[in-house]
Amino acid sequence: MSQTAGTTGNADEAGAFVSMENLQPFAKIVFGDGAHEVARCGDGATLAYRPEGFSGEWTSLGMQLEEGWPRIGGGIILSQSNALERFVRTHVVKIEEHRDDGAVEYKLEDVAWLIRETDDPNLVEIRVGSGAWTTVKIKEISMEKEKDRAVAALVKVSPDLEMEVSADMVGWAERLGAGAQIMPVL
Repeated sequence: MSQTAGTTGNADEAGAFVSMENLQPFAKIVFGDGAHEVARCGDGATLAYRPEGFSGEWTSLGMQLEEGWPRIGGGIILSQSNALERFVRTHVVKIEEHRDDGAVEYKLEDVAWLIRETDDPNLVEIRVGSGAWTTVKIKEISMEKEKDRAVAALVKVSPDLEMEVSADMVGWAERLGAGAQIMPVL
């Protein structure tokens, strides 16, 4: 949905060159977890953003102001590297059912998976659907954060997950974008 822009320019979704030089923010969009500056690219229409207070590169959204702030905010959310994990963490359901093997079941729409802890705090065992158990190395996440560990494991073993839930992710991101605070930058 987005692309990191260099300082000299960028091709937008239509393939035209869009200058990314000397951008000046005209708005700030504030989410619960941070704020981003928004600027118009050299074509005067395409928007770019960067985290507030960051003096580095801008990221092109490939969107125009006329598309509306909920969609713009959603585009910023979806461009974050942890967007899929955030979406899954928001929508996953832990199934409270006693299992003899010590596994815990989780569901996300039509995807069901089981998680079992191992002796190594950086490893978990996961079984997606009726598949085989797989041991997965996850980033350092506290053992107490069971849901976060389950989400990290699912994302790691499911390369097509983002494509499978993309329509729902867009709607989720736009709803979050609709709740953002928009402030002018003068």
